Amino acid sequence: MPRRVWVAAAVLGCVGAVGTAGAHELKVFASRYLAERGEKATIYLADGHRTPVDGLVDSKAVERYDLIAPGGEATPLKKEGASLQANEVELKVDGIYTAVTSRTPGVVSIVANEDGGRSFKRGTKRELSGAKLDETFHSEQYGKAMIVVGTPGDEAPGAIGLPVEIVPLDGPSRWKVGQDVRFRVVRNGEPVRFAPIVARSMGFKPDDAWNYATETDDAGEFSLRPDRAAVWIVGVEFHRPAPAAHVEDYDSEWFASTLTFEATP
Repeated sequence: MPRRVWVAAAVLGCVGAVGTAGAHELKVFASRYLAERGEKATIYLADGHRTPVDGLVDSKAVERYDLIAPGGEATPLKKEGASLQANEVELKVDGIYTAVTSRTPGVVSIVANEDGGRSFKRGTKRELSGAKLDETFHSEQYGKAMIVVGTPGDEAPGAIGLPVEIVPLDGPSRWKVGQDVRFRVVRNGEPVRFAPIVARSMGFKPDDAWNYATETDDAGEFSLRPDRAAVWIVGVEFHRPAPAAHVEDYDSEWFASTLTFEATP
């Protein structure tokens, strides 16, 4: 059985309990998650812990930004400067649209400063050999938002092929308050076992914290039971040791992925 998301006794504020990096997670948002055919929605990106808007997103750091129609056709979305990367789109057919993004992968080092503080710097262990490094990791971040057009159906939307992805196992007709919604976390199509999961509803205060936490089970699955009608943000963040071929450049690989969707009454 999928592990159910539970209310955390202590809020995971900086996500330190979830990942060493504690870095900003990339998220995709929409102006509407439930729509009728022919209506328009604005898709945008957010970088940071606060919702719905925190830091701006530099277009140079965005590797992928697409809107995937119910039939699977992907339309590139516009990227420009340091902004919310907002795009207005028309929802032409019934079904589930998925707005998807990924950050350009890179190596980040946590550097110990002379004043005792810590800072993040781009660069490998060899590139920053003169600095005092706490940890160096290869970072990959992904995000998606799901927009339901027309009557919510029973069929689960399935994976769209992100390298790390949170995949709903129930159709949008079950994305309701008081019902378990099942998910699976996959990496390159394979289940991610015992990965830390965090979640919160939009409007939860403080809005820079997670108020639910659990982990995936042996099959990479977990479930969330929404306690309010709201847009929900679900995130996964996990580490793996660096492959032997890269240990001279970084210590570990860090993966993060988010999903936003709306739970109805």
